[in-house]
Amino acid sequence: MRSIFNKIAIRGFSLIEAIAVLLLMGIISTVVISRYSSADLYQLVSEEGILKNHLRYAQFRAMSDQVAWGISLSGNSYTLQKDGAIAPYVLPGEDSQVHMLPSGVSVSAGSGTIILFDQWGSPGIVDQSITLSAGSDSRTITIIKNTGFIP
Repeated sequence: MRSIFNKIAIRGFSLIEAIAVLLLMGIISTVVISRYSSADLYQLVSEEGILKNHLRYAQFRAMSDQVAWGISLSGNSYTLQKDGAIAPYVLPGEDSQVHMLPSGVSVSAGSGTIILFDQWGSPGIVDQSITLSAGSDSRTITIIKNTGFIP
């Protein structure tokens, strides 16, 4: 009978092994929880990239034309503009001139609701800033004055 208990005791875990397993479980659960809590941030970064591409498209169209092109912002969407009206072309990657932002994401500009580019690709003589927000997270896009550089 004694030999059976000795075999069971030999096959068990030591205190160091148990602590190591608990420590690894704690680290893994912390990483998983942090990834779920920052899902809004990932969506925000994705929408920032899409908006930058659409701004560059409007800028390119303005440089290829003799009229101003731009983006008109309104809360949870934005629209491609040509010469102060909705453009007759769709945004790249979209089915229309309007891009609807996902639920919970909003957009606003510091200087108004329309970002326009002239035939040189310039947004004017002041920097233009656009802010995308989702919950407590926000991302700001700055279009550099005169040059129209969109970092």
